[in-house]
Amino acid sequence: MADVPVSAADLRRFGLFADQPDAELDALAADARRRRLVDREILTLAGQPATAVDLVAVGRLGLSVEHEGRSVLVMTLGPGELLGWSVLREDPTALATARSVGPTEVIEIPAGRILDAVTGCTPTARTLVQRLFGAAAADLQATREQLLRLGREGVITAG
Repeated sequence: MADVPVSAADLRRFGLFADQPDAELDALAADARRRRLVDREILTLAGQPATAVDLVAVGRLGLSVEHEGRSVLVMTLGPGELLGWSVLREDPTALATARSVGPTEVIEIPAGRILDAVTGCTPTARTLVQRLFGAAAADLQATREQLLRLGREGVITAG
């Protein structure tokens, strides 16, 4: 089956792109691609380089992390949801393993294209945004580690 191109209308279905001008969405859509996954296919692997933002168009993704030698499901994503905000960090890596739950289709937008869209294409602004989101991601990572230890320590703080 031939790949169906991604359109501005496809992107507009996601809250991230609602009410955005066609010209901007057309440019993003030109670099985006559809990716179809079979049941239990891995989309991203925790610790590996994060190279794209994935928008769940159809199906579900289960996000899991390894903890004490076993896989722990931490979240599921469905249609309309986004995976991959970690691309906004410097040296981005996937924070969780994403695996399809049944047949799933995502729209994949390259990280560089997303960064250009949110930073106005200046190298200084791009680095600043990566660092700001890097700080946020570090806080979320610390919170996740605390939640995994829940029950074995006292009060949970969030960074």
